[in-house]
Amino acid sequence: MDRSSRLQRIAARAKTLPFYAERLAGVNPEDLNPEDLSALPFTTRDELSAAFADPHDPHGGFLRDDVVQLHFTPAPGVGRMPEYLTRDDLRWQAEAMRAGLERQGLRSSDRCLVAFSYHLLAGGWLFHEGLALLGAKTLALGPAEAETVLELADRYAFNVLVANPSFARKLGEAGARFETLLAAGEPFSAVPGYRERVEAALHCRAYDAYGLSETGVVAAETQARDGLHPVEEAAVLEVLEPETLLPARDGERGEIVLTSLTREGMPILRFRTGDLAVKGSHAGKLVLPRGVVGRADAMVKVKGVKLYPRELLFLLAGTAGVNFRNYQVVLSSRPDGTDVLTLRLEGSPDADLETLKRRLRGALGIGVNEIRLEPSVTGELVVDERRPQG
Repeated sequence: MDRSSRLQRIAARAKTLPFYAERLAGVNPEDLNPEDLSALPFTTRDELSAAFADPHDPHGGFLRDDVVQLHFTPAPGVGRMPEYLTRDDLRWQAEAMRAGLERQGLRSSDRCLVAFSYHLLAGGWLFHEGLALLGAKTLALGPAEAETVLELADRYAFNVLVANPSFARKLGEAGARFETLLAAGEPFSAVPGYRERVEAALHCRAYDAYGLSETGVVAAETQARDGLHPVEEAAVLEVLEPETLLPARDGERGEIVLTSLTREGMPILRFRTGDLAVKGSHAGKLVLPRGVVGRADAMVKVKGVKLYPRELLFLLAGTAGVNFRNYQVVLSSRPDGTDVLTLRLEGSPDADLETLKRRLRGALGIGVNEIRLEPSVTGELVVDERRPQG
């Protein structure tokens, strides 16, 4: 696959579409290459959604004669946003997915049960098309009760489960056994200890993947399980500092920005996902060593360090005795002006706070001054009580 040619073809298509025409007016598609996307404008989900708000053209100008498949995804303002795929898109997407599956060790002899939705959303199709191209024996089950999955898996000897990790764990606790889990759709490898608990329940080896409905799966673990590696056949993946939108350095957190190489029907160019990852590298190539660690849309500076409060959810999810969904970050100042970071948590008295403090310091680069366990935590995610400086 020639990534440059694919990118240039998709950008040329984008220039003919109302959404991109003005944005790309000064861009020559033939000058583009995957190593330097600086000539392309950034795109957000809100901007894409707005294109479908016109009641006279609910397709936003994207629907063309060569579109053969549609999916829908939840979106602000319009409820559901359509996605358009051409016949070439479907082929490119399946080829990219197959390449990622092969790197995870999947084989044509595998019997795969896909428990993602096959209806409005693209979820099940993304994996199914790649598995079919690989030659694996695949059941398009979709969402189902645990009892149904157990019965089918046992009777027909399915050895690979494709599902979100929480459902996989539920199946394991109900007695299901699979050799391999392909997990996506929820925080997984970024949550300390979560993979181990799911694997223990299901008696499997689990792999994480990351993608969006708008782009398909764009990063996945390989058999080495040393982080999420971009699926280069699927997209150009960047990790950018959220404020400056310049490339993040290794070890820094940044926002994932995607340019799809499998979406000609609805081009996705430098799409700001809002998802946060730590940038790493392996053999000179980009890798996300901790997967997706939070959201980049709520940043505060504490003790001279950028803190993304939504990242805490991933860290708290691995702590017993804590309701990781209910917490609050409280920022205050000492008389000398130094910052004080207090974390209010909803949890039980037996929660291991010392281990949690060490984990937070290691992941965030700063210490939490106090953790308060409370029966209930409500209110804004961040309460900043610090005195104005200067």
